[in-house]
Amino acid sequence: MLHLIGLVLALTDPPAAPAAGPAATCLIVGRQLEYKVVDEGALAIRAGGRWHRSRLPDGCPGLVPNRIVVRREASPRLCANDLFEVKDNFTPEVFSLCRFGPFEPLAKGTRF
Repeated sequence: MLHLIGLVLALTDPPAAPAAGPAATCLIVGRQLEYKVVDEGALAIRAGGRWHRSRLPDGCPGLVPNRIVVRREASPRLCANDLFEVKDNFTPEVFSLCRFGPFEPLAKGTRF
């Protein structure tokens, strides 16, 4: 029953959904890496076919849905404390330099 409640929350309000397991320090970046802005304090990240929530340790001013996230490192792993830039989609302007937090797995049915 608790799993069903978590799945319903994940489908209706993914940022508030409970984590579906312990947080990971790193994710293996495969062919698919997708970011969705939750708010200035969190990102949803899809890697390995699953969504994860990363609560940003220091927040990230300027992180809004119409801006893009650019990783500073091009390694095959994405880790907590790695840096990313928040950029405008159409100009070279950088709005923020922020850090990823640990990655909390969300229920497999989570959709954004």
